[in-house]
Amino acid sequence: MAENAKHLGAKLNALYDTIQGLTPASSDEDFKAFGAFFAEDCTVYLKSMNLHRMPGVTRTGAIEDMKEVLEKVKIEKRELLSSSTTANGLTLFCETKQRINVMGDILDPFFETEIATVNEEGLIKELKVYSCWSPIVRIVQDKTGVGPMAEGERREEWEKMVKGMVQKKMQKLAERAETVCCT
Repeated sequence: MAENAKHLGAKLNALYDTIQGLTPASSDEDFKAFGAFFAEDCTVYLKSMNLHRMPGVTRTGAIEDMKEVLEKVKIEKRELLSSSTTANGLTLFCETKQRINVMGDILDPFFETEIATVNEEGLIKELKVYSCWSPIVRIVQDKTGVGPMAEGERREEWEKMVKGMVQKKMQKLAERAETVCCT
């Protein structure tokens, strides 16, 4: 069990090392290296958990979501504060403290809890990231004028953007459900 925990911890650390090396301009190969940590049929929650109904589904979805996150947020430093594994050694819980760059503004400390579950091949089957994105949302809104706390047209613009994201994600989930159940 302890060996599994070490291996899983090393895998998650390697994933985050890879994430720290990514930028929106990274090559397709760099994003494929990120995607290689995940099972083809993974479910990934890289954003605030208030968007829990819109996970990245499949390895391609995880890559798309990472590209979207990187447009605004860059992890500059990640420190593991504590970790624990389940009895079967397939799920790791990590408490981390990060320094993140949000469109040029630094949030330090930024706390996050990560829960990673791997499949039998050692690929990440599910990754959940729990954190409060309120300070991130505030910075993005201050920089762009668009966000949940904006007023008037800027608020409407944000709501339209969110509705579009939800519709796009729901369509992808429906397509995946058709593929999974009907093949």
